[in-house]
Amino acid sequence: MATQTAPLPLLIMGYGAFGQALAQALHSRGDILIDVFCRRPVEADQAFPGVARFLHDLASVDLAAYEVIILAVPSGALAAVLDRLPAAGTQATVLSCVKGMDAETHDFPTDLIAQHLPGHAVGMLSGPTFAGEMLAGHRAWMSLGCTDLALGEDLARRLSGPLLAVSANGDLRGLEIISVAKNIIAIGAGLSEGLGLGENTRASYVARGIVELQRLLPSLGGQADTVMTPGGLGDLVLTCTSPQSRNYRFGVDLGRRLAGPVAIGPTGPVPLAEGSRSIAAFLAFIRRAGAASPYFEGLAAAMAQPQEMAARLLATIG
Repeated sequence: MATQTAPLPLLIMGYGAFGQALAQALHSRGDILIDVFCRRPVEADQAFPGVARFLHDLASVDLAAYEVIILAVPSGALAAVLDRLPAAGTQATVLSCVKGMDAETHDFPTDLIAQHLPGHAVGMLSGPTFAGEMLAGHRAWMSLGCTDLALGEDLARRLSGPLLAVSANGDLRGLEIISVAKNIIAIGAGLSEGLGLGENTRASYVARGIVELQRLLPSLGGQADTVMTPGGLGDLVLTCTSPQSRNYRFGVDLGRRLAGPVAIGPTGPVPLAEGSRSIAAFLAFIRRAGAASPYFEGLAAAMAQPQEMAARLLATIG
């Protein structure tokens, strides 16, 4: 077990399934003092004993009391949470587990964090981390993106433990781009399944997406090698192959409806997924950078034209 001269004071903001899983994994080290912020009182069966304190009032949160703050709130709630946080000193490093991008400004979560909390070091955690498996005690692997690689390596060492392996990566922007793109690719993978195009096609579609990300990343401010990390390929493979993935399931459900005797548009009970919300913003982000992507453009066109979905999806593979 890793040791520290003093416990690492850490705050997790958000206590959904992933926040709970993260608290359990970090507690397994034995030398991290964990507080949790959540808006509602915690039910007795969710009050993980490894949490020192549960906080419910944003105005009372003292950011200066922590060395690490992990944001595990829904993407739609991030700005509101940051708006209400009181000003603090610059001691804490803020790590985002939030995935997505602003539809209008194309800002990523770490951009919003840096704007609201100037002076704090900012990074992100990303990887193949289904909360249910983590809560069941399975080990997880994550990438810690931070532009200050030395700081990232120190944090990775201090957060890694029996249930969580963390590796530092200096390509913060690349990891955030992949965290958005992998949800979009997962919808296409699900569509391939739902439309009955076969597993060969699905695998080829995902492989083509990986190649496309490696090609695009240098033009978008990232590094091609970041694809081959837990927060890159690990997260992408999981999201594109598991029925636990909301984005993959969204694609499967949509494809099955459109493959029926009478194709209908994407309305009704098909569950909403992050990739469907972010594809327009992601394409605009690519264009703004002076790049182009027939692959992602093809998926967007397929989703917009149900009658031609299968043909357009196949065309993206080449």
